Amino acid sequence: MRLIGTLEDERQGLTFSLFLKKKGILHQLDIHPNTDWGSPQYGSTRCDIWIQDEDQVPDALKWLHFFLEHPQDPVFQSGDTIAWPHLKAASPTSPGINSTPTQVTTGWDKQPMGWITRLLLITCCGLFFLSQFTLPSTSVPARYAGLILFTSPVEKHLLFDYPKFYQLIDQFIRLYGYEGLEKTQDLPPEGSQLLQKINKTPFWPGIYALLLKSGFKGVEKGFTQYPLFEKIQQGQVWRLFTPCLLHGDLFHLFFNMIWLIVLGKQIEQRLSAGRYILFILSIGIISNIAQYLSGGSNFIGFSGILCGMLAFIWVRQKRAAWEGYQLDRLTLVFMLMFILGMAALQLLSFLLAKSLDIGFSIGLANTAHLMGGIIGYFFGRLNFFSWRHA
Repeated sequence: MRLIGTLEDERQGLTFSLFLKKKGILHQLDIHPNTDWGSPQYGSTRCDIWIQDEDQVPDALKWLHFFLEHPQDPVFQSGDTIAWPHLKAASPTSPGINSTPTQVTTGWDKQPMGWITRLLLITCCGLFFLSQFTLPSTSVPARYAGLILFTSPVEKHLLFDYPKFYQLIDQFIRLYGYEGLEKTQDLPPEGSQLLQKINKTPFWPGIYALLLKSGFKGVEKGFTQYPLFEKIQQGQVWRLFTPCLLHGDLFHLFFNMIWLIVLGKQIEQRLSAGRYILFILSIGIISNIAQYLSGGSNFIGFSGILCGMLAFIWVRQKRAAWEGYQLDRLTLVFMLMFILGMAALQLLSFLLAKSLDIGFSIGLANTAHLMGGIIGYFFGRLNFFSWRHA
């Protein structure tokens, strides 16, 4: 591998890298942003161009020399492979190889957000505020407030599942109120019969709960004793994905939407609309199914997809630096440590609950996080999701 030159503008580095790719010149583009706060060049970007095949170095040098003199030439904008008779050879020491080309005012990081990312952002925010406005108007006792049963009608129709067990409790509360759950001795015969029916109605609690209750044998029996995917089997297939669009509070929404803008914007710029949609749907559905199987249907949030985006960008930076994905290593390490730390806490909770009966819940969909990251890593290694220049 041989370094043939450096460009001091990210946009031009990406443009020239794409041109080399279309010319069939194997290369690597290393992008080095200046993050030194004390440096006068803070915020600038250096792009090193490495050619992998020594036999292709002369051609690459010729094109680089011509690009530095004519960065706006149509051949670089369209990627045409027309032979230019006036193209002159340039040696590695030719003047201009390390010079600063004409600056372009619009870089990748300054491009507007794509319509798919914007639509996801608007949908998540809209559903959150609609859910807040449609919460039950009656006062819910504090001990019940966190249960899935007392969420808004919007969430009940978009959660991964809303089994018959929950529907029967809804019916019971409409008829006898919350007091009926506590003062069962005062219920009329019809109420007692309904309560007995509720107690006999099974629902999928998740592998985690089955492990705590009966160990691995309990998990094996659970798949035959408890109904799975109740609403989805009734045709409500949107539930496979829609939990990703729901959020529990403003902080949860704000945190996820900021990361959606940072990560989703970059991926949408580099993939076709169809592949970007496929990317999001695939990670969302697979991570949701994994989370449902492990912990039941009480989970919401876009973070499983965000973990997939993080892993995807990290892999693309390693495998195809020329694509220009920007993700600081410290940020990646922090997010990885956070996800693994929460997973470790959940494992600790399981061990304490199993051995000492003092478990605690951290309230995070860690299975969705981990599965999203795994799928994102796998997608990052596929050429199917490489940059398609529009």
